[in-house]
Amino acid sequence: MDKKIASYLLASLVQRINRDQIGSVSDQEKEALAFALQMLSDGVAPVGIASVPIVSPVASASEPPLPINGIEIKPPKVAPPPLPDVTLVLKAVKSSEPSDKGVLLCLDFGTAMSKAFASTTDGEHLDLELGKAAGKQGYTLPSSVFIDDDGKAYFGFEAVERSWNLKEAGRERLDSIKSWLSLREEGSLDGEILSDAYNPTPFKLSEGDMIRIYLAFLTDMAGISLSEWTVDGKAVGRYVLRRFARPCGKSPRQAAWVDGLMKRLLAEAQVLADTFHGQWGGGISVGRIKAAMEALKALTKRPDYLIDEGVPEPVAVAAGAVASSENRIDAYMVVDAGAGTTDFGLFFVMRNKSLEEPKVFQIPASIKGLNQAGDKVDQLLQAFIRARESFDPTSTLGKLVEADLRRRIRVLKELLFTTGKLDYVLADSTEGTVALDEFLKAPSVQQFTKRLEDGFRESLEAVDKSYLDYLAMDPVRLQVILSGGSSKLTMMSSLASGYIEVNGRKIRRAAVDAAPEWMGDESDEMMAVYPQLAVAIGGAFDELPSTEFGPAELARLTRPTYVASNLHVSGS
Repeated sequence: MDKKIASYLLASLVQRINRDQIGSVSDQEKEALAFALQMLSDGVAPVGIASVPIVSPVASASEPPLPINGIEIKPPKVAPPPLPDVTLVLKAVKSSEPSDKGVLLCLDFGTAMSKAFASTTDGEHLDLELGKAAGKQGYTLPSSVFIDDDGKAYFGFEAVERSWNLKEAGRERLDSIKSWLSLREEGSLDGEILSDAYNPTPFKLSEGDMIRIYLAFLTDMAGISLSEWTVDGKAVGRYVLRRFARPCGKSPRQAAWVDGLMKRLLAEAQVLADTFHGQWGGGISVGRIKAAMEALKALTKRPDYLIDEGVPEPVAVAAGAVASSENRIDAYMVVDAGAGTTDFGLFFVMRNKSLEEPKVFQIPASIKGLNQAGDKVDQLLQAFIRARESFDPTSTLGKLVEADLRRRIRVLKELLFTTGKLDYVLADSTEGTVALDEFLKAPSVQQFTKRLEDGFRESLEAVDKSYLDYLAMDPVRLQVILSGGSSKLTMMSSLASGYIEVNGRKIRRAAVDAAPEWMGDESDEMMAVYPQLAVAIGGAFDELPSTEFGPAELARLTRPTYVASNLHVSGS
């Protein structure tokens, strides 16, 4: 009998048992029938029996029993297949010093997009086109991993492309994995196992594993980009000293935890980058990744010599502005507007005769994050167009139009905010126009703009009144530095001008261009992407100001005897 026919007949029998109560069928027999149907249909319900849900034979034992037309069964325990043989490439481990002592790399592992930049001690700046290294174009990589039903993990652009049409099937793409670091203060990420929605394979992976393998992908793309540069007549090697950008942290404890964890993960990522070099395109089987992780964790030595200090992201962004500061005290609000989050942080820069270099004090209470940014504007624009054209996103045609619009919405948003007008054609050939002014006046957009302003205010409201009293003095200005891929949006740029009232005090804001002086000699293309690369560029500065957590009150900050926490970042 044909396999498909057998599965159809068996599914029909299950239906008859539930509908007509044929004879006496034991629970064990029902379980056997359900399991046999699963095996025959390869996990997919036969045509015509779509109402019969199929239980995955590798479902987690912690999940509740799933029904098949009223028959509750427990999924059989299936041992995972044996791991394939994977031999780690240990070239980095066998060395003991960086390959190019005059080159410093900074890796910016972003929430939505990741970037990298490098500089030399001779003042040369090496821009790294990570997108090009990954087979696309541009300087950024999506911070995304997707495990497809073919058992392979895909990274960056491929992860986004492969995952487009599978969300409705209960599958999820791993995005914003950096938040696993920024939202915690302690613990091990290796104890957090991915759910089946993220990893449908029998090879279980942890959150720590996914950060390692993504950082390996980022590390390898940076290495490929570096190799296109020459310094002193020879190509730059893969094993240069590197800093890493990290969330500024809400406390010394969190900062220390993230620093220690990132140093270990990045060192291990170099080994994985060498092991999977040239294999990222087309995906890597999860079984091979799991085998590599097991071998990696058994190593007794890592290439720790490659990893320098972590740099707080706002400090990296403000490095250029701090270097040119001449006042005794300067106050900066750094607003990092990415795709998924908008982060706020207040910093004071001290400069006096006793300090050879300016010192940056991060005011911990001001560090706030808003889970809305550029992606939110994408959603608002998509909803605006949907309402204007009145198509039904639940109909067959409407789903096609909605899916096509969702794929193109980021580009459409950029056109709207760049030119002030958007002419669009939907998948059903509907043509329309949106003017930037009318979009900004939409109630939903006005509400989002207000939420950003409220986030800025909440960051300031959290600090001691002594800081606010100083900021409200004339002619003091709160210098606002905007960074991130969404920083040029109108609602973001409005945060850097005008007055803001905080607890009865009026504080004057002024936009500051934090781009280093040498950026003026760069191409228009490079200048256009500077906001996205600001963290990586600043983090690659040869000398960075020391950074400490500031005291609760401004008066203590100005005392020469003030001793801050032991958080310290300085040039190598």
